[in-house]
Amino acid sequence: MTTVSQQRRLSLSWQVAGLVAGVTIPLLLLLGYVAVARNRSALTIDAQHLHAALAGRVREALEQELERARASLATVAEVLATDRLDDDDVRFAIATAHLRSWGGSQLATVYDLEGRRQGSIRLSAEAAPGPERLPPTLRSGRVLEVGAPIVRGRAVVLPLVVPARVDAERTPSFFVYAELELARVHELLEALGEAPPLRSRDAVFVIDAERRVVLHADAPRIGTSLEHDGLTVALGGAPSFRQALAVSTEFDRGPERMLAALSTLPAFGWAVVVEEPAAHAYATLRALELAVGLAVGVAVLISLLAGVWGARRLVRPLTALVEATGRLARREWTRVGPEIVRRADEVGGLARAIDTMSTELERSERELVTQTRVRTALSRYLPADVVDLVVKDPSRFGLGGERRLVTVLFADVVGFTRLAEALPPETIVTVLNEYFTLATEIVHRHHGMVDKFLGDCVMAVWGVPTQHDDDAQQALAAAEALRRWVEVANRRWRAKYGVEVQLAMGVNTGLVVAGNVGSERRLEYTVIGDAVNVAARLEASAAPGQILVSQTTRQAIGERASLIELGERHLRGRTKPTTVFEVRS
Repeated sequence: MTTVSQQRRLSLSWQVAGLVAGVTIPLLLLLGYVAVARNRSALTIDAQHLHAALAGRVREALEQELERARASLATVAEVLATDRLDDDDVRFAIATAHLRSWGGSQLATVYDLEGRRQGSIRLSAEAAPGPERLPPTLRSGRVLEVGAPIVRGRAVVLPLVVPARVDAERTPSFFVYAELELARVHELLEALGEAPPLRSRDAVFVIDAERRVVLHADAPRIGTSLEHDGLTVALGGAPSFRQALAVSTEFDRGPERMLAALSTLPAFGWAVVVEEPAAHAYATLRALELAVGLAVGVAVLISLLAGVWGARRLVRPLTALVEATGRLARREWTRVGPEIVRRADEVGGLARAIDTMSTELERSERELVTQTRVRTALSRYLPADVVDLVVKDPSRFGLGGERRLVTVLFADVVGFTRLAEALPPETIVTVLNEYFTLATEIVHRHHGMVDKFLGDCVMAVWGVPTQHDDDAQQALAAAEALRRWVEVANRRWRAKYGVEVQLAMGVNTGLVVAGNVGSERRLEYTVIGDAVNVAARLEASAAPGQILVSQTTRQAIGERASLIELGERHLRGRTKPTTVFEVRS
């Protein structure tokens, strides 16, 4: 009683206002959530694209530096190795000029094949001459070998080695060592990291295959290990940096969520990494969430006021409209009351729209049911593309027919009577169903139509209701596929039922009348004509496992089939002999 009295103290307007608010608030919250989620997704994609672009820029800069270094150092090696200049001083002067024009290294050191230092070209007195011994890993003979970065104060240099060959010999004569100064790359890492939107010197760096930092805007960070860092864990396993790889991922570094992109440098087993805190990438979400919250609050207030103001005009017709939509949801195609439909305001317009929707839905449902029934029935006989044609233009399939050039296939189970006597009826039905199912699938895959099942025989037709240039070839391919399938199925039938199935098949091409035969209440789409009889007689003359083909089919196929001519045969019911061919097994 208390609840009822409390409800009575609430006016109808407030009840409607509460109802409107109860409906709109969840929707607005859902829309707000979707907006935030989509914005978050868009920000994630933007961040991934930005990170990938920055990583690609660093990768391109490194590749350009290395290519420029390789070409310049190879030129120095070629000058030092040439035998066209007898004067060593001249060779060293030219090599020094090339080294100075390159500007990427202050030295070039020559090593023999055992890695012993032989001499150096130094552009400044401060330049170190290079290590006493060249490690074997840098003496592979490849066009360029890259060593581990060396940190000298705030500078980072990259050991490079190229082989020098005399007269294009395969085996190097000696090696030339240089230390590539990565000042430009170092400045690029620093500039990209400190520029918006990253604004962090730690945002862009390069790691090697052992997950050690090899290039960083902050020189002391070079050489530190990231083996147990969240980024390495997020990559999973141990992906090789010698293969082209570009990934974007998220991971936790302590309490902080991070977004990162990684792009490999396969040439020397490194990877460029771009990192950004997720909170930084999603900073605009905070303003969006505040705007969504404010919008929801304003919308709730408006909905309450609108509910109070419009209750008297809306409540009564809305009840009828709710009932009408409920009936539509239950697929009851009823109409809204005439007193509401005659209204001249939006409620009347909505009522008329519901009536129209009910009419259209009822009509659409009838069409859908009809098409579904037609498709279901036709799909048992016709391929999917032919079914679409029938559904789109049913007028083509009324009573009557038209002359068509078709290829007919008869595939009969040899000795079916003996099988029926030897096996229970249930087993016979199971075997036949498997055979008919696979036969139908094979015919459809080869763009044919299953005309009918005649006991244990399948009749299939190519060329109706649509005709193709390769109908005869497709029919022959279907016959061969059916023969192969039966050979495979016999293994299971022999093991399970103790029987085998053999097919005799006949294929003929000729003119027939194709169309619907029957009455207005019961139709059958089929083909009628002498070409059908010839195919049936060929099948009757075929031995188990044999495919017999007529002369007309042979001419339609041309030279594309492997056939054996069996000569002329007198087929039952025909006065003239028929030239018969057999498909090779």
